[in-house]
Amino acid sequence: MELGLFQQQNLSLVMTAELRQAIAILQYPCYELSQFLQEQAVENPLIELADSPAFFNNDKKKALQKSKTMQDADVIGMMQPAEETMHDRLLHQALAIPASDEIAAVVRYLILNIDQAGYLDITEDEIKQRFGISTERYEEAIDWLHQLEPAGIGARNLRECLLLQLKSLGMEDDLSYLIADTHLDQLADRKIKQIAAALGTNVQAVEQAADFILTLDPKPGQKLSSHSELGYLYPDLSVIEDNGTYKLAINDHFTPKVQLNESYAHLLKSKASGAAQYLQEHYQKLQWLQKSLEQRKNTLIMIAKEIVSVQQNFLKRGPEHLVPITLREVAERIGMHESTVSRAVKNKVIQTPKGAFELKYFFTAKIETVNGENASAQTAKLAIRKVIEAEDKAKPLSDQAIAEMLASEKGLSISRRTVAKYREELNIASSSKRKRYS
Repeated sequence: MELGLFQQQNLSLVMTAELRQAIAILQYPCYELSQFLQEQAVENPLIELADSPAFFNNDKKKALQKSKTMQDADVIGMMQPAEETMHDRLLHQALAIPASDEIAAVVRYLILNIDQAGYLDITEDEIKQRFGISTERYEEAIDWLHQLEPAGIGARNLRECLLLQLKSLGMEDDLSYLIADTHLDQLADRKIKQIAAALGTNVQAVEQAADFILTLDPKPGQKLSSHSELGYLYPDLSVIEDNGTYKLAINDHFTPKVQLNESYAHLLKSKASGAAQYLQEHYQKLQWLQKSLEQRKNTLIMIAKEIVSVQQNFLKRGPEHLVPITLREVAERIGMHESTVSRAVKNKVIQTPKGAFELKYFFTAKIETVNGENASAQTAKLAIRKVIEAEDKAKPLSDQAIAEMLASEKGLSISRRTVAKYREELNIASSSKRKRYS
């Protein structure tokens, strides 16, 4: 061991801010990229965002022109009223509760602590401590809360939620109520025989009651949402069929165009030391941003072109004819690193004649077939789903039986464990839970 100063040479990769930005831009889907560009425009005065010509069409121009002629209109009268939230609607119902002021205050507080699924998200001890009330008064407030609509709102757990709904239907004496009250865990595991034995009834009656329980709403709070949570897809790419051939288009009309703000163009030539340095730094950031966007576009096009060329059968005949291909294979064909391709396809959506798919959907494992060819994992999953849909529900097929059937009928050589894995990914229950008695 010696203390001293020594010189040493080594190589290391330094991630500059520009490189990190380029990697982030490559991963952004179009809707997130648009938000990112808006943030960059706020930080950099030299950046000006312009709508894409394809997006800024005649209809939009006419709408803007029309809006200019309405400057004298009553703006307040045109404002849309705020939509009621779930809590607003419940609080409105609570106004009609004929309870004491103390209990009414507790009920209102309970309402504000209901989550979006409709369940009470606060403990009994917290309520009793906050309002200084007894257990009896707490239960009284809970009873008033449970009289609100829809039935099941404000429940403290799934069991209570289901029981409240059954009670609202007048089914306290029904077998469904008894099962939900005492055998909900067994029902989740589809232990129909055990439930029937414990309740002294037959499996057909238990199964019929279980089917009715499945019609109840496990998330009643969603009925009071001001609007349904719709997920919109913004495809980054589109494949268009034209006389039997497939053409690729990049949907950059969702993304604003990044350009230089002309108001600052003449200042770039300024010799003032402070202004010149500031403007040059931000101008370099603008140029790097434009370069990163162009690189992202070119990378996506190269990857998509390779997918389209390989997946001709998929585009013509559907998911069952998906050709298995890996990220490494595509990376080698287009001369890029596998990690670059992985980042590029992340969260990206492509619109095809067979529907919209994530780009990563087309990268799947290869499965050997009896004739020596390769099939994709997606093909195997579709085959498993079809086999299970066609099975005898009274005698559902085991994973081993499904594997043997796929080998004999479809030529797919996959193991029992692979069948179980794909079945779980498809959210299909095991054979014991799929069995029906009626």
